[in-house]
Amino acid sequence: MVYHEVREANGKMANYLIQNKRVNGKFKKTAKFVGYGEISKSRISKLKESFEEYLRRETLYKNLTKEQVERVDELSKIYLKGKKRYDKRNFDESFFTELTYDSNAIEGSTLTLQETSLVINDGIVPKGKSVREIYEAKNHLEAIIFIQEHEGALNELFILKLHKLILKEIFSRYAGVYRDRNVRIQGSSVKLPNYDKVPQLMKNLIYWYNKNKKTAHPFELAIIFSMKFVTIHPFIDGNGRVSRLLMNFILNRFNQPWINIRFRNREEYIGAVELGNKEKYEKMIEFSIEQLEENIRDLF
Repeated sequence: MVYHEVREANGKMANYLIQNKRVNGKFKKTAKFVGYGEISKSRISKLKESFEEYLRRETLYKNLTKEQVERVDELSKIYLKGKKRYDKRNFDESFFTELTYDSNAIEGSTLTLQETSLVINDGIVPKGKSVREIYEAKNHLEAIIFIQEHEGALNELFILKLHKLILKEIFSRYAGVYRDRNVRIQGSSVKLPNYDKVPQLMKNLIYWYNKNKKTAHPFELAIIFSMKFVTIHPFIDGNGRVSRLLMNFILNRFNQPWINIRFRNREEYIGAVELGNKEKYEKMIEFSIEQLEENIRDLF
């Protein structure tokens, strides 16, 4: 937190911006002189915003380089500025249709983008498509609306409700319920935790989020949380969809751009997830930045 402080220096009123941050158990104060005399509140507010951005970029994040922080922050500005040029309802309908199509396609749905739009925007069921695929599309949009409207904490109850929406009318017995058996990821050598460890691991994940949400960059926080969630693989089905929705929930909560992982980039995404399951996050971080760049090119 940055605050404004006025000091007397050589008979003049000197203005400083101050950050007092705990580092390794001790408080470290960083000060910046911003001028003499009276400065308006609006000017101070802009100076604070600029100083906070500088401090953020100078911070050594665990999983982000300074250059990556600069790229993410610049992409965020471009995205939020570009989004303002569009009608919110039309933008959301278009973007969330693509998000639903791509997320479901990554998991094996054969619905095309046009067919996905027909299902979730027009209520039309395309011929030759399975009941499961239709519900996957409808459920995903409902889950997007749920995370948009959720103002409470990110906790286990929220995650269970989100998962229940994803599997509604598809796998009702396991919708919103942690898995009761061991599972494997097809085509992966990663060994997932035993099912009896899932409840405690999920509690650990929420603890990790609460511990890091004030110090980690929001982009870093969202990506790593998503990867840690997938590594736990808490559900029988729907883990991939829920992980990407949780990533976007965290990004949205910190006013960051949503990320749509494109189906056309599925192989690269799966490779990054494989490394993430081994707590090697560099590939997923860089892939997600590139994906955000691609999203912005497609949108604007």
